[in-house]
Amino acid sequence: MENYFNYFTEIEEHFWKKRGTSLLLSTLDWALIETWKESAIPLEAVLKGIDRAFEKHESRRHKVRMVNSLAYCQQAVLEAAQEKERTTLQHPSSGGE
Repeated sequence: MENYFNYFTEIEEHFWKKRGTSLLLSTLDWALIETWKESAIPLEAVLKGIDRAFEKHESRRHKVRMVNSLAYCQQAVLEAAQEKERTTLQHPSSGGE
């Protein structure tokens, strides 16, 4: 399992790349990452959820606002984590966390 610091920085950098700027994460964003970490949500699921949230945002016809917070990605991250968990339960030898 990746170390504590790496989990946070990987998520932060991935969010920056998807957003297209180096926006500093808010304390609420850091608390959300902490919650994901404490809930044992795999990094892979978090990154997939962020990707999906940005894909959903990009598919909107009216993009009035930019994605400014990880909170926008929260539901997609939880869905990706549930999918990963189901896949791991169905195929335990395929390597879960």
